[in-house]
Amino acid sequence: DILTHGDEPTLRSPFGDALTLAACHLAGVPTTVHLAGPGLDGEIGEGTLLDRLDGGSSLVPGRDAAAAAARALAWHPSEASALWAAALHGICGTVRTVGGTLRLTAASAGLHHLTLAEALGHNPVARALVAELPDTLQEAADISQRVTGIPGLESERVPRAAPPQEPPAGGLASLDRDSAVKTLRQAADGAEHVTLRYAARTLGLTWRDIPALRTLLGSDTPVLTID
Repeated sequence: DILTHGDEPTLRSPFGDALTLAACHLAGVPTTVHLAGPGLDGEIGEGTLLDRLDGGSSLVPGRDAAAAAARALAWHPSEASALWAAALHGICGTVRTVGGTLRLTAASAGLHHLTLAEALGHNPVARALVAELPDTLQEAADISQRVTGIPGLESERVPRAAPPQEPPAGGLASLDRDSAVKTLRQAADGAEHVTLRYAARTLGLTWRDIPALRTLLGSDTPVLTID
């Protein structure tokens, strides 16, 4: 969402990135904006972002880049990071995430970079912050809400919905691989893969259970293949 135009129907939390862009500009910090995995956070579609990045520089890191972060991704609940790592592993197809279903494509592994001025040219919230110079965080958030209609701070503070299932009576130890995979396959509604975060929530677990869940399911990839 750092390249938001403020009116995308799936936009959820544009304030943080816009505030960072404005701060870098106002502080005079030499800045290059890197966008990894276009569309994988589910806020702006891949096609829209690729159109906005048209003509910009990009590269596709190899599996070694994902392997360098593998220890963190083994437990970290960031779905966008896990999806990008999955794309670097060559995984394609539909993936069920906490926020919905996304598709990994040949473009999902891309790492694009542009100048700070180019990013500001896309982001009306950042430009408004630069122009109006709010004195407080709340005033800055109010500017973001005025431009996009999305509450600037509330969207960062409000937790996502609770897990759709009650935790298993015996905790993770009470689950077996076959029943867990069956539950995930049913919940994924046709998707070929699921994120570990989605799997944990669906099974009534927390992100802290992700390493043990990964062991139970016998998976060492950034997303779980269930199809």
